Amino acid sequence: MLNTNPKLKTMINIQPNHNNQKPKTMFKIQPNSAPSNIAGQIFYTTDYAVFKELLGNRDIDESHVKKLVKSMREEYLEIPIQVNQSMEVIDGQHRLAACKELGLPIYYTVSKGAGLEETQRQNALSKKWTMIDVLESFCKRGFDDYIKVKHFMKDFNFTLQQTLVLLNLNTDGKILFIFRNGEFKIKDFEKSKKIARQLLAIWKVVPINDNIVFRSFFTLLTRCNEFDVNVFLDKMQYQSKKFKKQRDVKLQIEVIEDIYNFRNRSKINLRIIK
Repeated sequence: MLNTNPKLKTMINIQPNHNNQKPKTMFKIQPNSAPSNIAGQIFYTTDYAVFKELLGNRDIDESHVKKLVKSMREEYLEIPIQVNQSMEVIDGQHRLAACKELGLPIYYTVSKGAGLEETQRQNALSKKWTMIDVLESFCKRGFDDYIKVKHFMKDFNFTLQQTLVLLNLNTDGKILFIFRNGEFKIKDFEKSKKIARQLLAIWKVVPINDNIVFRSFFTLLTRCNEFDVNVFLDKMQYQSKKFKKQRDVKLQIEVIEDIYNFRNRSKINLRIIK
């Protein structure tokens, strides 16, 4: 049931809707003119079509909407969402979706000049943006390198972080920061695909999905010319029990080297990390 808080309705001058009539907004929205931003003013409507999706905002989380719907069925609190002067939702898209599903009026405030940066800042204070949210946001805005990242993940089934390492050809810890800022660049797409295929071949015999294992083989494939994937795969037919996950890349490469040099007359030094 709608919470008819008389104090709130007096404050924003809203009349209760006794005859199931469509609630009125406190201003008439004109097609070519945006409402002025008056501090503290709250509006409401059931005309959900006036609200627009902000380009680059993260996708709706249906599970979160369901939780809000359940909560609103028990008690509807008139918590306003936030929009800009173009009626793009800055904060509260899940609440809007829940109100629309239940046919409840949506309360909102207008923040003049707000955009995606403000949306991300708002979400950082509530439900944080995941790296996938960031990826989808830049893809929606047409960032070519980010679109390629998305397709690469789908084609090779690596995690986003592993994909970034592969496409940037380094394990620099700053890569996530660069990615969040929209500055990520693919260095050599063909080389990245070649390494990805080699890692998939190795994945058949060892758990490449483990971060240390992944980084170890990635390091060997990009920094050690002596390492041959086919030789390693051949040796694993006889030495698979020797492969154990280690706590860091240096130790993991030592295990790989022991397997790689099994029955070799001339030992190959793979221990490139000191």
